Amino acid sequence: MDLNRQPRVVTWEITRACQLHCQHCRAEAIVTRNPQELSYDQMMPVLDDMMEAFDVPPILVYTGGDPLERQDLDDLIRAAVVRGFPTAVAPSVTDRLTEEVIWRWQDLGVRAVSLSLDGPTAQVHDQFRGVPGTYDRTLEMADAIVRSGMMLQINTSVAQSTRSHLVMTGDLVRFLGANAWELFFVIPTGRAMVADAPTADDIEQVLSWLAHWAEGSRMRITTVGAPQWVRVRQELGAGRAPRVVVREARGFAFIDHLGQVFPSGYLPVAAGSVASEPFSRIYRDSPLFQQLRNPACFEGRCGTCDFAALCGGSRARAYAVTGNVLAEDPGCRGIAREVTA
Repeated sequence: MDLNRQPRVVTWEITRACQLHCQHCRAEAIVTRNPQELSYDQMMPVLDDMMEAFDVPPILVYTGGDPLERQDLDDLIRAAVVRGFPTAVAPSVTDRLTEEVIWRWQDLGVRAVSLSLDGPTAQVHDQFRGVPGTYDRTLEMADAIVRSGMMLQINTSVAQSTRSHLVMTGDLVRFLGANAWELFFVIPTGRAMVADAPTADDIEQVLSWLAHWAEGSRMRITTVGAPQWVRVRQELGAGRAPRVVVREARGFAFIDHLGQVFPSGYLPVAAGSVASEPFSRIYRDSPLFQQLRNPACFEGRCGTCDFAALCGGSRARAYAVTGNVLAEDPGCRGIAREVTA
């Protein structure tokens, strides 16, 4: 698959409404839906464009906010599934998420559901999510997803307040029977502040631990905001660097609730809008996406690192800290080998 021509994953923020109050919220979620959200009818041509333009339908993830805030969510799922998209849903764990909803999604053809779990105890998780009782309900819903036969992905935010709990959190993720564990290294955007985000040393230490912890694991383990995961694994002998890595603008794209297209949900620089041009054209031809796919454009150590083509550094963190999407990643400790003349 040529990731310069088509994405492997498209995450679509179908609403920004959510009833949780997460400390780190990328979206700075709101209580009520924005009346300017793309409607069902406005979204259908975007799905059709993806099916027509791409040889392989990308994995489509409906997220938010909380996608359950939309009354037409089931219709949106049907529209994706019937077109042939491998479809996933990333709900918030509120009273709207019930076992009945989970089984209905299974009947509709949803492949996977992702839940956030930011700590191994209610005290850690509920404080991070801002609503008491969220932890217990998350465990209940995780069990229901596993029993339904859909794939369960657990998302964990790696922040200053959660990283010391990662060992126990990882053990809990295994106990729950998750198929995938995705670790989101907090980037200072949205509600997240610089003090919330892990430092370069923190990230390196967590990735080194994760590489050893993951040995022999059947779970798919991925990172967001720490693309140097591929370097760390290779340097520690935990696996060869893969030929293809999905990263911002290369294999991945994010559509917000208004239809703007971004390289990442954590990189608030829009490449265009599906309200005015096809998604496939934005993905392939926008100057921003083309820049971020070209390692020769990266500055500082990211531009000289011999993992530039695979890792490329977190463009979202570079932008959040420096205001420059092409700057070197301040979250990388910079121990990778550099290309010599």
